[in-house]
Amino acid sequence: GLMITADGQPKVIEYNCRFGDPETQPIMVRLQSDLVELCELALDGTLDSARADWDKRCAIGVVLAAGGYPGSYGKGFPIAGLDATQPDDIKVFHAGTKVDGDQVVTSGGRVLCVTALGDNIASAQQACYRAADKISWEGMTLRRDIGWRAIARYSEDS
Repeated sequence: GLMITADGQPKVIEYNCRFGDPETQPIMVRLQSDLVELCELALDGTLDSARADWDKRCAIGVVLAAGGYPGSYGKGFPIAGLDATQPDDIKVFHAGTKVDGDQVVTSGGRVLCVTALGDNIASAQQACYRAADKISWEGMTLRRDIGWRAIARYSEDS
């Protein structure tokens, strides 16, 4: 994981030997190569023979969480808006969900991660929040500040 310092510099605060959540979701929407193939090459010790292809666009992910998370929260709330037509540049990753009959309901704290691609950080952010706003359930909460520091930093550099 990274942290951006007061002077805008990234600092490493943790190393993971696994994909992090929710950091992985925006990475995965940019990866155009076959992840399974890359993992198999890594296991075989031949990853240096591969090339990973990436979408050059920016990606943002916003977690839709259960009200009360990370403390206590309710479960079993029906999720509305999952069937809303989303552009190809939007992906919704399930985490704390389950199927109950014919409905998808909440079953965890981090319920969904909505991701979006855009030509720049601001357009990815706008698309992500537009998509997130189509989804709802009782008590749903999300941060509205994702991406703002990066947008401000790149605006200052321009």
